[in-house]
Amino acid sequence: MDVHHRTVPLPGTSLSYHVSRPAADGTPVVFLHPWFGCWQFWTSTMRHLTGRPCYAVDFYSPAAGEWSADPGPTTLADAVVAMMDAEGLDRVDVVGNSVGGIVAQVIASTTPERVRRLVLVGTGASTRGALPGFARAVDRWIEAGREGGAASRAAAEDTVGMLFTGRPDDATWDTYLQAVVRTDPAYLAAVLGAARELDLTPRLSRISAPTLVVRGSEDCARTAEHAAVLVAGIPAARSVELPGAGHSPMVDQPDRFADLVSAHLDEEAAEPVGGGR
Repeated sequence: MDVHHRTVPLPGTSLSYHVSRPAADGTPVVFLHPWFGCWQFWTSTMRHLTGRPCYAVDFYSPAAGEWSADPGPTTLADAVVAMMDAEGLDRVDVVGNSVGGIVAQVIASTTPERVRRLVLVGTGASTRGALPGFARAVDRWIEAGREGGAASRAAAEDTVGMLFTGRPDDATWDTYLQAVVRTDPAYLAAVLGAARELDLTPRLSRISAPTLVVRGSEDCARTAEHAAVLVAGIPAARSVELPGAGHSPMVDQPDRFADLVSAHLDEEAAEPVGGGR
């Protein structure tokens, strides 16, 4: 699978993203990674969705510029829409994990006409009620980030490792880890802090896209209640729990996850395709 790197300018900085099959005829799919994950989490899913243009956003890329003094899910949602505008994507399917799922909810509730179908993975309308083990690991990473060096790397290893139930091969693990370690920790902490303050529950009713909510049974951060709130609040939503998968099931169970996403995006095949370039 060929993947092309592109950027879109933002005020004072830019957003990077990675594109596969840009000329394909199917509805474009936008992938939004979790915090402490990276865009490469989606590689297997992108490979599986043949016939569709795929756009995997790198949420860490704005940290390389003069990032906003008020970064967070809303700012990142605006950046994704700017990418869609630059690519001429009028209507897309969106798949978001954790903080990426929060950003996906912002996009789908603010510009519902631009989201055809939605997949929310290991996320919730708010972070209230998050499982304490993961929250403590994140807090340790924030503290270690102030110290830098070996302490920061060790804390990042702990946090990244909690996203899935099994460790990938060494090369893949290093790719995942380096995406976090090389990013400005102040930026990472600022976005995470803003996400913790956000409660999208009152906005869920604005989401018109048919929505699949996916949770791994071994998710260390989000509970079944988080998934239930999404299903109750989004008018056309259903949930699936993947036994044995963690917070990022596209890494733990790539084939099963890709099949679920593909089936959801392919439903109602007679519906006119509104994406494209």
